[in-house]
Amino acid sequence: MRAVRHHGEFVEYFKIIVAVIIAVIGWIIAHNFTSARDVKNAQRATRVEAFTEAYKALARSGLDKELLPKDKDGKVINKAIPVENAIAIIHLYGTEKQSQMASKYALDFVNNRGADCTELVNSLRKTIREYLGGEDLKNMPIYLVVTPNKEKI
Repeated sequence: MRAVRHHGEFVEYFKIIVAVIIAVIGWIIAHNFTSARDVKNAQRATRVEAFTEAYKALARSGLDKELLPKDKDGKVINKAIPVENAIAIIHLYGTEKQSQMASKYALDFVNNRGADCTELVNSLRKTIREYLGGEDLKNMPIYLVVTPNKEKI
């Protein structure tokens, strides 16, 4: 009779141990999935932030048309650094095609003292919108440029 009782206790302990092991394995699996998701979300956020900065710099350069304008005293104002950084960001985070477009833009700029970055800006915008869950724009956006009226200054 006593052996049967010990056997019953063993079965109860065994059930508890198996339940604990299953719970621990479940926790480990859930933790790994959560950690992987968090890493992926952080990577996405980093890329969106970097691409947004690159997008703004390139869009601004297209609106301003000149990266090294002169002020009223003839001193050069360097607006090229954000664009230079944008090209580096694209090479770091962009797709192969975006990197190729960035290289083409840089070479065109060096060879012609200016270049068209519209295709690259559109590609960055599309990528950013995809990361944020939005659709790409169907129509080409129109940007606003406000310049002071020189007669009223």
